[in-house]
Amino acid sequence: MTNLALITVAVLAATPAAAAPVPAKARDLAEHGREMHKRGEYERAITAFKEAYVIAPSPGLLFNLAQAYRLQGNCDDAALMYRRYLATRPSAEARTVAEGHLATVERCIQKRSLHIPLDDSMAYLKVPPPPGPEKIIAQDKRDIEDAELDKEDLGIGLTFGGSIAIVTAAYFGLRSYRASRDLEEAYARGARWPEVRALHDRGESADRAAKLFGVVGGLAVAGGVTLWVLGRRERANQLAVTPSSQGSGARVSYSWSF
Repeated sequence: MTNLALITVAVLAATPAAAAPVPAKARDLAEHGREMHKRGEYERAITAFKEAYVIAPSPGLLFNLAQAYRLQGNCDDAALMYRRYLATRPSAEARTVAEGHLATVERCIQKRSLHIPLDDSMAYLKVPPPPGPEKIIAQDKRDIEDAELDKEDLGIGLTFGGSIAIVTAAYFGLRSYRASRDLEEAYARGARWPEVRALHDRGESADRAAKLFGVVGGLAVAGGVTLWVLGRRERANQLAVTPSSQGSGARVSYSWSF
């Protein structure tokens, strides 16, 4: 039904241990698709969802495509999208919704294979969702948002943490230097090992701490700068998918800046 709520697709990326940020282009396309879906312009909604999926694949977009295909009356493609969505292992409630719609479009496919005429209104395709769809949609939206990490912000945080570690390393390095200097002065005054042992141990401990914080801080800064640069580059990248004027296929263009 035209007012059926869709899963809000935020990105993306996904991914993984550290999900990549969803490009603004994908967000805009997903939002446009949802707006077209509300208006009942399913063909345009499908085009927008497809373009968004090329840029930032996500389970939510598969569900949105399945819904649009179903309400358009395209049972074959709807069934394919529902199966692909179910393969992503959604929550139990979301699975129940998708499986219910999948059963509906599979009945549609069966009737067509038997050459049974379809009702012009296709009312049986527009099965209302079970109670509580808002809860399912909200949960999927939270899952997507939880997976969304901005590389630039992560890079800045990592660089900041690494800088603190380097400052700490400098502090312990200074303590090690002072202990070494005091040790030399003690030996110059004729002090013996038992008298300077504590000073020696303190200097050695400070030296080890300085090296540890220095290495960790250096790696953190290097990793943070790398993430920040990658995030900036991804934000600058632009990928567009334009349907072909001949009615089949599409043109993909990609641009980037440094």
